[in-house]
Amino acid sequence: MTTSRKESVEVSGQGMTKQSAFSDAIAKVQKKLMAGSEDVYLQIKPIGIETLSATKETHTEKFCFFFLAREKVSYTVNLLVHVEMTVVSMDKVTFVDVQKEAVKTKNSLKSVAFKRL
Repeated sequence: MTTSRKESVEVSGQGMTKQSAFSDAIAKVQKKLMAGSEDVYLQIKPIGIETLSATKETHTEKFCFFFLAREKVSYTVNLLVHVEMTVVSMDKVTFVDVQKEAVKTKNSLKSVAFKRL
């Protein structure tokens, strides 16, 4: 019922630091693997990671075009992640169709006598 298979997934991420761009890309691996699949993933284990591209963008930001100049940096990473997965294939699981019929019953209300003191 469980199978083990290997796949490669291309993901990209961006952030204000190198670490945040890399972790943003890694966080997207599971979502990309599960998209459009009916299988249940028990374990996703990365085997290897290849960097397809890594860019650093720098631009200078100024207040009113002259004052308080500061440098802004953003990083973008494209990765190819090789993954080994343990998967439960839903095609191999047989479900039995059971139909239940709902029966409505009337609840009898009991009359309660209240005594005044």
